[in-house]
Amino acid sequence: MKKNWFPHGKWPKYYVWLHHYSIVSFIGLLLSGLVLYVPFLHVRLIRYLTLIHDAHIFLGILFFLSLFSPIMKKLPKVNRIRIVDWFMPITFGMAIVLTGLPLWQIHWFPAALREQAFAWHGNLSYLLGIWFVLHGLFKAFGTKYPEAQVTKKLDPERRQFLRWGITGIVGGAIAMTPFSQFFFSLGNRSSSSTGANAGVHEFPEYFTVTDSYPKVMLDKYRLQVDGLVATPKSITYEQLLSLPATKQTKDFQCVTGWSVANVGWEGIHIRELVPLVNPTSKADFVTFYSADGVYTESLTLQEAMEADVLLAFKMDGQALRVEQGYPIRLVVPSMYGYKSIKWVNRVEFASTRIQGYWEQRGYDSEATF
Repeated sequence: MKKNWFPHGKWPKYYVWLHHYSIVSFIGLLLSGLVLYVPFLHVRLIRYLTLIHDAHIFLGILFFLSLFSPIMKKLPKVNRIRIVDWFMPITFGMAIVLTGLPLWQIHWFPAALREQAFAWHGNLSYLLGIWFVLHGLFKAFGTKYPEAQVTKKLDPERRQFLRWGITGIVGGAIAMTPFSQFFFSLGNRSSSSTGANAGVHEFPEYFTVTDSYPKVMLDKYRLQVDGLVATPKSITYEQLLSLPATKQTKDFQCVTGWSVANVGWEGIHIRELVPLVNPTSKADFVTFYSADGVYTESLTLQEAMEADVLLAFKMDGQALRVEQGYPIRLVVPSMYGYKSIKWVNRVEFASTRIQGYWEQRGYDSEATF
């Protein structure tokens, strides 16, 4: 006869505390993750984002460690648990933690892997969140899971929990491979079959700080290049296209966590403007203005002269769409996306750095990731 380590079917306080902690910590993770990602929340809490990000990471580490508790602590020999109550948080939790690692340590992983990790990190979190809600409702109303093989009673063993954890790790690893793109491509297969957008990257979101896109007519468009220069210029779109163009393929990283790998850009190096306007020796910074009349950004002259910094007019071989920055946008691959200002209509050489739109609201001027 097996001995019941916990008479009267009661759990020790440790497991009761672990149960409550898992729920509360996951709610904290889900809420902080939404703040970091959802634009409506993100832009209103910019000044607190560093603290929220650090809290999200801290909760994630504690949540990860808690998943090992059933392996490290003595388990009851006889216990009326349901498999689903342990399987869901351990398996999905391990997958969520694994897909979150590339979003935390972005220098350890290529952008193509981070791109998949971001999508699945959110999807798996939503699924586990739905289960937590259902689990809470079952407990609150005293409803029992329907009897099935997946919810049968069992005597838990450490190796069973270990298998579930390994299943989550393997699932998370598979989610970050190119194979997982198959699931996302199914829904878009009909629209892409026409060839209209074949090979063109779509960003997860397109930001505009004015809640609308500026309307720019090419026949009236002018790029004003002025400031501390000898010969200010007003350059038409056709004149820009006549300058030596450069093609490059670079990853794009957004400060909200998502990334897009291998985006093809075509445009004009900032250094192509230098001989046209002859900046003075006091010009240590370059300020960029948007046609929306609100957005601004600034780089040091050295940063602006980097070989991969472009005033781009094409993405993936096609002219920019309006939401992508038509007709001209800045591309700074080594910095977060908020530095890559869209709808550029003025470039100013200056002696001081201005605080750009997002820097005024709490972002770092040094946006290198």
